Formats: sequence, structure tokens, C-alpha cells
Amino acid sequence: MARYVVFDMDGTLISLPVEWDKVRADLKRLTDTSLTFNPFFHDVQTIVAKDPLLLGPMMRTIDEYEAKAVPRAKLEECAMDVLTALSRKVELSLVTMQGRAACDGILESLSIGRFFASRFTREDSMDRAAQLRMALESLGAKEPEALFVGDRINDLNAARAAGVRFVMIRKMPDSPPADALYRSMAEFAASPWVKG
Repeated sequence: MARYVVFDMDGTLISLPVEWDKVRADLKRLTDTSLTFNPFFHDVQTIVAKDPLLLGPMMRTIDEYEAKAVPRAKLEECAMDVLTALSRKVELSLVTMQGRAACDGILESLSIGRFFASRFTREDSMDRAAQLRMALESLGAKEPEALFVGDRINDLNAARAAGVRFVMIRKMPDSPPADALYRSMAEFAASPWVKG
């Protein structure tokens, strides 16, 4: 059993209906790039490495779209049950590629901010492995004591790079090599990771 659990936010605990196709189109116009923003923040970092002055305008564009989506953010089924159960036994942290304003708005509107001892957003790092290491450090967690819960291959790769176990909540029909794979938060809620 883990003593510390770090959660990814969007796609794992919540759904946030950001209009990403529009964000990509606006960023392509803004930066005059042929990049597709897929993976999204990799391409953002590539552009910023060439022209650091584009970081501010790009982040403001993303922030605007996220702000529009925050009122429509929803908890995944059983996410509140999972957070309540785990917070009684372990310390929790949160990582997200959302901006700080959107993250704080979501945590407040969905009443889940109280569960997390720390949170790290894209303002802290646009690299998921770096965010995960920050979360572990903030908790005082050693890698064997920690578990990361996410939904993307990038989350899996970050967990491997940070040396922590990884539980994937994956609705897609593929089966990446996580330490455990669940098709929904509700399925994870009934697992030994939460119930044990």
C-alpha cells in the first residue's frame, strides 16, 4: 500500500471541456507555426525555446479557454469517494497541465481542494515528470512509498522516470503497461489500492 498518492487532474479526477481544437488553431495563428500541438505542451516548449517572448501570449490564450471551461468541470464518477477514502489513510498531492487559475477554480467549485497537501500546475513545470518529482518532494515521499494515478501515456512515462508505481485510469481499449489499469474511477474506487 502506498503512503503517498499523487493524482493527475483532468481526465483522471475530473473532466474539463476545454475547446482544444480552437486553442490549437489560435496558437498556430499566434505563433505562425506548422506544429500541430500534439503532444500539446511539447510543441509549446519547442516554440518558446525559439522565441521566449511568445510564452506570455500563448499562456494567456490557453488561460482564456480554460476559464470558459471551468464552470462546466465535472468530477468523474466516484472521484469524491476515492479522495475521501484515500485522504483518511495517505497524503495526497495533485499535478496538472492546467494553469493555476483554472486549477484553483476547479478545486474550489468541485470542493476537492481540501484533499491535497500540495498542487503543481504548468506554471511550476510543463514537464510531467518534473511536476511529479515536485509533488513527491513536497510530501517528503520516497519513491517506493508513492503511487501516481493518471490517464495518459505521458503520465506512465513520468511515473517510470520518477521511479514510482503507476495506476492508469484509461477509458481507451488499449492496455499500456501500468502497474494497474482500471477503465474508470468507479472501478478504481473498488480496487485494493483504495479499499485495502
